[in-house]
Amino acid sequence: MRLDEVPARAMLGAMAALFAAVPSGGRVLDEIAGIVEKNFYSAPLLEEVGWNAAVERARLRLGRETGDAAQTRIFQDLLATLRTSHTAYYPRTDPAYWQLTALFESHLGSSCPKDRLPPLPVRRADVGVFWRQVEGAWFVGGVFGGGPADKAGLKLGDRIAAADGHPFSPVTSFAGREGKAVALEVQRTREGAPLALTVTPRSSRPFEELRQASADSWRVIEHKGRRIGYLHMWAWATIDFQQVALDAVVKSNQAGVDGFVFDIRDGWGGASVGYLTLFSRDLPRLESVGRDGKKEPFDQQIRVPSVLLVNGGTRSGKETIAYGAKKLGLSRLVGERTAGAVVFGRPFCLGDGSLLYLAVAEARVDGQRLEGVGVAPDVEVPFDFRYAAGKDAQLERALDLISGDR
Repeated sequence: MRLDEVPARAMLGAMAALFAAVPSGGRVLDEIAGIVEKNFYSAPLLEEVGWNAAVERARLRLGRETGDAAQTRIFQDLLATLRTSHTAYYPRTDPAYWQLTALFESHLGSSCPKDRLPPLPVRRADVGVFWRQVEGAWFVGGVFGGGPADKAGLKLGDRIAAADGHPFSPVTSFAGREGKAVALEVQRTREGAPLALTVTPRSSRPFEELRQASADSWRVIEHKGRRIGYLHMWAWATIDFQQVALDAVVKSNQAGVDGFVFDIRDGWGGASVGYLTLFSRDLPRLESVGRDGKKEPFDQQIRVPSVLLVNGGTRSGKETIAYGAKKLGLSRLVGERTAGAVVFGRPFCLGDGSLLYLAVAEARVDGQRLEGVGVAPDVEVPFDFRYAAGKDAQLERALDLISGDR
C-alpha cells in the first residue's frame, strides 16, 4: 500500500475502532452451536446432518488453523453443513455484514448488547458497489448510479485485484478512507492488461444506499424503436423499497413507455407477495386533472409488456414474486433459475462482533417449498458476469423480447 506514514497510522487506528476485540474461536463456536440448537428451524435436519459431530470437527480445526480468515472459513463451513439458506456467518470484513445489519437495524438495536454492534445507525466507508466474491476474488456485481465507483469508471464484472498496492477487501480497503483517493488495480477482461482507476470512498448508510441505488436505477431505455422502463430493486425488504417500485412505475407510465424491465437479480430479498399487485392491469386507472384541464396519470400499475430479470442471486422474498408472476402469467421471467433460498431468517449478534444469520422457520408458497428448488425462467439466458466489461446479456435479451424479437 503506497501510503505515507501518517495515513497508514490513521487507517490502522480506524480499523482498530471498527473491529471489536475477538474472543477465542472456541467461545464463538460455542455461541453458534447453542444458537443453532435452540433456534434452527428443523431439529430433524440437525440430527440428519450430524450437527454435534460437525461442531466437534470445527473445534478440532480451530486448534490447528489460526488467524481470522481461517476462523471465518471454519464457521462458514460448519454452517454450510446445514444445507439451508439464510444460514451463514458474517464477519465485519464482509460487506454483507453491514448491509444485513442495516436491514435489521431496529431488531438488532433492541435485541443485542451495544458492545456487539457498531454504532447505530450503521455507517461505513463505501464506493457504491454490490460486491460478489467468487473463488476468493472480489468482483463488481453491480454499480450504483452516481456513486463513487460509477464516477471512477468501474463496470459490472470488474475484478478488483489490489487497493493501494495491497490485496483488496471491500471493507478493509476503504475503512477510514472517506474523502481520500484509493488507487485500484482492476482486471476488466480475463486476458487484458490491468487498469489503474482511482476511487474516493464516502461515508454511507447501507440501508439508505440500497434504497437510493434502487431509486436511481430507474430510467427509460430506447431500444429498437421502443421506450422501455427499467428498475433494479437491490433490496425489497421494507415498505420504503416498495415505494421506490411504485414511484418508478408511476414515472414510467407518465413517460408513456412501451414495456417495463423489472430487475430483481442479486441484492437482498424481503418482498411481500402482495407486491405482485404492481403487475395487475385490471385495476382502475387514477389520474389527476388540474384547473387548466391538464391530465396527469398517477397509475401505479404496470400495464405494458414486462419482464422480470432473475438469476441465482434472486433470493428470498424476490423468489415469491418471481413464482407468483410466472404462475399467474403477469410477467415473463428472463435469466437463470433463482437461488432457491426461501426460508425465514433472523440475525444473531455474536461475541466477536460478527453476525450469525439463521433460518428459524420454513416458508411455503401455495403449500410448496421453494427452498433448494427456486423458480425457473421462461427464457433462459446463461450469463457469467465476471469480466463482462459492463455488458449485460440478460438485460439485452429482455429488451429484445419486449421489442418484439424472439
